[in-house]
Amino acid sequence: MADENIINIKDLESTFDNDKTVAFEPECVRKKSNWSKTSKEYKFDEQEFSAKKLLNDMSSHSPKLESLLNKIEELDKKDRKKHGKAFKHFIFSDLKYAGYGAKMIASALIAKGMHLGYTAEPKKTSTKKEKRYKKIEMNTEDDLLKTKYNNFYLLSSISVYDQNMTVDMKKHVLKTFNQRPDNIHGELARIIIMDSGFKEGIDLFDIKYIHIFEPSVVSADQKQVIGRGTRTCGQKGLEFHPTQGWPLFVYIYDLSIPESIQTGFLGANSAMDLYLKTMNIDVRRYYFNTDLEKTAIYGSVDYELNKNIHTFSIPFANIENEDDEGEISLPEDAEFVYGGADAFEMNGGGEKKKKLRLVDDFGTNPYMGFEELRKYIGDHFQEYKWTEVKMENLCQDKKSGGTEIIKYTPTQDFARHYFTPMNPRKGLLLWHSVGTGKTATAIATATSSFEKQGYTILWVTRTTLKNDIWKNMFEQVCNESLRYQIQNSGLVIPTEQNKRMKLLSKAWRIRPMSYKQFSNLVSKKNDFYKKLVALNGEADPLRKTLLIIDEAHKLYGGGVSSIEQPDMPAFHKALMNSFVVSGEDSAKLLLMTATPISKDPMELIQLINLCKPIDRQMPDNFGDFANTYLNAMGEFTEDGRDKFLNEIAGYVSYLNREKDARQFSQPIIEHIITPMVNSKEIQNVGNFDKKIVRDILNSDIPELKRKIEDANKSIDEELKEVDANTFKYLKNEFCQGKTGADLKTCEKITKQNIKLMVAEAKQNVKEIKEKVKEIRNTVKAKNLLKKEGMEKVKENIEKMEEKYEEYKDSLVYNIKKKCGVKIDNAAADFKVKIKEHPSVRKYDEELDNYEKQIKSMHDELKMKITAYKTNIERLKKIIKSKSITDLERSVVKMNLKDAQDDKKSMTRITKKDLKVKEKSVNNLIKQTKKNRTDTVNTLRKTVKKMLTAHKKEERQIKMAEKKLRKTLRKQDDYKEEITNNIVKNIVDTYVPKIRREIDDALDANAAKLAEKQHKADEAQRKRDERATRKAEKEKDKEKKRVEREIKNNKTKKNGGR
Repeated sequence: MADENIINIKDLESTFDNDKTVAFEPECVRKKSNWSKTSKEYKFDEQEFSAKKLLNDMSSHSPKLESLLNKIEELDKKDRKKHGKAFKHFIFSDLKYAGYGAKMIASALIAKGMHLGYTAEPKKTSTKKEKRYKKIEMNTEDDLLKTKYNNFYLLSSISVYDQNMTVDMKKHVLKTFNQRPDNIHGELARIIIMDSGFKEGIDLFDIKYIHIFEPSVVSADQKQVIGRGTRTCGQKGLEFHPTQGWPLFVYIYDLSIPESIQTGFLGANSAMDLYLKTMNIDVRRYYFNTDLEKTAIYGSVDYELNKNIHTFSIPFANIENEDDEGEISLPEDAEFVYGGADAFEMNGGGEKKKKLRLVDDFGTNPYMGFEELRKYIGDHFQEYKWTEVKMENLCQDKKSGGTEIIKYTPTQDFARHYFTPMNPRKGLLLWHSVGTGKTATAIATATSSFEKQGYTILWVTRTTLKNDIWKNMFEQVCNESLRYQIQNSGLVIPTEQNKRMKLLSKAWRIRPMSYKQFSNLVSKKNDFYKKLVALNGEADPLRKTLLIIDEAHKLYGGGVSSIEQPDMPAFHKALMNSFVVSGEDSAKLLLMTATPISKDPMELIQLINLCKPIDRQMPDNFGDFANTYLNAMGEFTEDGRDKFLNEIAGYVSYLNREKDARQFSQPIIEHIITPMVNSKEIQNVGNFDKKIVRDILNSDIPELKRKIEDANKSIDEELKEVDANTFKYLKNEFCQGKTGADLKTCEKITKQNIKLMVAEAKQNVKEIKEKVKEIRNTVKAKNLLKKEGMEKVKENIEKMEEKYEEYKDSLVYNIKKKCGVKIDNAAADFKVKIKEHPSVRKYDEELDNYEKQIKSMHDELKMKITAYKTNIERLKKIIKSKSITDLERSVVKMNLKDAQDDKKSMTRITKKDLKVKEKSVNNLIKQTKKNRTDTVNTLRKTVKKMLTAHKKEERQIKMAEKKLRKTLRKQDDYKEEITNNIVKNIVDTYVPKIRREIDDALDANAAKLAEKQHKADEAQRKRDERATRKAEKEKDKEKKRVEREIKNNKTKKNGGR
């Protein structure tokens, strides 16, 4: 095989070296963390239900459910002691399963002695196919009062007593639970449980505690849940704290994983941590999500107008310092979170009418940029700015002398004046927090200008919420037409719904519809479409239509049933068509949501794109968007942020009343962490769980093996081959230019040190090998221990069978056993890397081309049919024309019949031909896939042979290089480049030492030579001194002799006289 057809050898080598790793199935982790092992004995609507068994097994099957019940009991006991009464609780579970989540919590409450507020009698006889229960009957208030303060309700998306909960049941439950004053403290129903099917569109009043049974994956979900209990004046039945308002205590439950067994759970320290790790969340999208929210909020059209309400806050420091009299006590790690809801006031006779002032002058540039539009809003809409907020109770009951008419908030007033038919922007996203009156805002906006200018109002929402708008239409009135009649003509709103509907104008002729109904409308599949065509024509059925989309995050974020899931491509296409075809009279779009981002930050971009013409769309693919706006971390670049702010200018209205403690309860979060397994039960893990024991005993083996690998890498050929020749170049470097004794001294010192260097290198090799041996022995011992551990586990399972069966019901066992899966990394990596091979790439390209051929054939058929249809429609219009004669009409009719026959014939023949061609292409696809599989299998075998040959070739090359290095090292002038770190360190250590020793030795030689010369000079000096003294002595002696002679001569001379 040619080199160019071979994938990188090193890549393939690492691929085949990969081991299998353990992963976890996310949804399984979510369920098993909730309740380990289901059984009919744990389900209250099963004949086999056993309260005793459920309570007995709860600590092992669901420790956090036990914590939940204990927490409720603790709070109730404390409240009864302090207040003489208990308060209401809301329990939420994200799971919608019969054996997990809300229904299991309900079973636990029943097991603890509480009463469910509805029942269903079992049928006397039933088969598996038939329902076992009669119709659910709601308990009367008299029945509930018999078990006063001890009742609860369950709102479940899945069947209860073999039947789904009806809308009437839901309404009855909520009406009873929210009843004032009869159920403020839970006299009729003190606890309500819901699953994720009810986290939106639900109002809960006078609750003091929220229990979230599973931590939310995204903050939007948590906000939605808490938002159920933070409606406007939702806690007004409870006592208002003068400085903190109504604190709402939120408890979030999770399981901690003991440190000793975390290695068996991907290193996760909690069940939620494990769940998130199994989801492989993209970090870039996480950073983008955070930065996008901040940037979009800053870029909102009413940012400056809403500053006062956004910056209002209660003094938290006082909460923490309250004494017992203050009644508020918080844990150290409590989090303060704000929630919010629908805003209206009930005024007798209604508010003073304010004349609508439409702003129709948007300057010379209808598409203003961010800075220009912000200035424009400041200049023209200052009267809709929120004033500074002072702490007070705005939920005092006010006597009403007539119909309840909403007093608009500044934001509601702004929206209805800003978003009008004259505004060049095609849509507006109302990103308003839970319960801020979005429905009221939309009705006020629709009736302030759009209705008066002949627009059709289309309200799109979830099926279950279609009738909710009538509350704001007829009860807390925000319909401008009705408000005018109430205030000026004395209109009294009737109580009958059919009479109420007659009060509405023709703009509301099409009643609220579900997402699916609207999807069918834009896909031309239902009567709604026909109505709009009759009103606006076929070219643009949405002409002069105001589309109000409630819970707009459902459009792209999901969360609705497959039946209701809208066809977003069709929706987008219909809007873009309207913008192009109808221009200024096109559709207008009002999107409403408290959480525009549900799962993916790109959902916000997609929502804004619905409001923008086709030529002003932003990239809705994350990769393309990131290339234009973001940096490598997923955050906006400086230029990207500026460009994005200009793109969204005028399209987003942001209001968050979560900090407004005057009307909204203030959530305070505490996390309740329960060990997955307690200290007593952890022993069972060691006794029975092979996986956990293996993981624990294997925990440091990978690290030990890594150390062996690193150690072996450090002993490369260079270190192994170290000898005196390796460092011979040092002699030349240090001794060059020296002669005589200095040369001998330098060579001697260098030789001695080279000997030490070689010895040290050998010692290093020896120590490393000993270390590797020691580590190998440790690994061997651990493997032996693991083997013994596995045998011990097997022995324990056989000897303690009853305890083992109990352990199999535990959370640890079920999450590991039921949720853990092994992934063959080698196989997965090979599949990815082998795609780079030209042979495989060729097959992939062929398969892609075949798929395109099939699509092209179908597209061609569609185009032909469309062309025939267009011609037929053209002929039909000619026939209807009054400008042709009867003879001409007769001729056209014949042509029409021929065209229709031709269409049928063409369609039949083309479809038959298409079927034959598609079958042929599918056969080619099948054969190509087989060839690709065969090629991949052949390549796998070939690659393994290549790897073997490659390793053999590497060994041969290493041997040849070793031989060459030995030869070169014997040459005096050869200096080898040292790459081994150990050898480098030895050289770095010894070179200064050798230099120092040589310098010292040469200095010593010079000193000795100087000393010797000094001694010689001294000896000569002494000799010279002795000679001088001797000469002087001889001279003195001679002098004395002469003197004696002279004296003697004188004496002789005198004596002779």
